Amino acid sequence: VLDLGGRQLYLDDQPVNLAVKEFELLKILIQNKGRVVNKEKLFNQVWGIDSESDFSTLTVHINKLREKIEKNPKKPELIKTVWGIGYRFEAES
Repeated sequence: VLDLGGRQLYLDDQPVNLAVKEFELLKILIQNKGRVVNKEKLFNQVWGIDSESDFSTLTVHINKLREKIEKNPKKPELIKTVWGIGYRFEAES
């Protein structure tokens, strides 16, 4: 459960500590559940279009987020990579 007002994620009723960027990434992915979110769009929404960071920053943050929410981060079931395009959040309703 992602509590937008409290800016908190709960997995199995337990709070999960997320960094600000991780929370923003997860929020955008969940809001677009089942749809591919383009890497550039995701990056620009979280870091801003004028950011001096690059897409590798996005990849690092996605990996950290997977470590916190996936049962097996090496074989993600929630945050799927759509190669060459971006990411898609998949979860049961």
